[in-house]
Amino acid sequence: MKTIAIAMQKGGVGKSTLTRSLAVAATESGLNVLALDMDAQQSTSQWASRRSAELPLVRFVTEIELPKVLKQAEEAGCDLVLIDTPPARSTEAPAAVEFADLVLVPCSPDIEAYEQLPRTERLARTTGKPAVAVLTLAQPNSRTEEEIAREIFQKLKLAMAPAVIHRFKVHRDASREGLSAQEMEPDSKAAQEIAALWDWVCAQLQMGTSAPVHKKKRIKG
Repeated sequence: MKTIAIAMQKGGVGKSTLTRSLAVAATESGLNVLALDMDAQQSTSQWASRRSAELPLVRFVTEIELPKVLKQAEEAGCDLVLIDTPPARSTEAPAAVEFADLVLVPCSPDIEAYEQLPRTERLARTTGKPAVAVLTLAQPNSRTEEEIAREIFQKLKLAMAPAVIHRFKVHRDASREGLSAQEMEPDSKAAQEIAALWDWVCAQLQMGTSAPVHKKKRIKG
């Protein structure tokens, strides 16, 4: 089982959108996926309540419950766990990073987000976990934002994912329906970006796709 923590001190950078989109992409690849929502706002949990599809599984979890839930997930045959963490200084994000095989750091192209990057990068570095920045909410057809972000990430010695997630309306529209962009508009540019990011994540974690869906035990509440 692989675990990905989606962490960033700044709110409003697309952590929940990234979590949900990757969870759907992994599920569509045939993997058993569990998305854990550690944010008190429970955006990912509320999204799941609007869905008609049963998968991916989504569960709200506290810091205290996290080790137990991860153990149950592995015993149940889960392939991938994505953890949506809250913004600002909290104990949830460090707990998630501690258990992660990979830390994705979504960052929008604005000064407030860039100012918060060092804290998240330092958290991953001090725990010895690989961290990769994902540029989110970038303006479509704007290379300048991508170039500036790459320079900033390089100064922090923070790797940058090759796939950039742009600010497309379909992400918001899909969220209202309990869907992801790739479910609502599978041929859209937004869907292609998520697919590219998912393929890259798979390569980083050396995960095979199109695995048979297997259910061993139900994750207990």
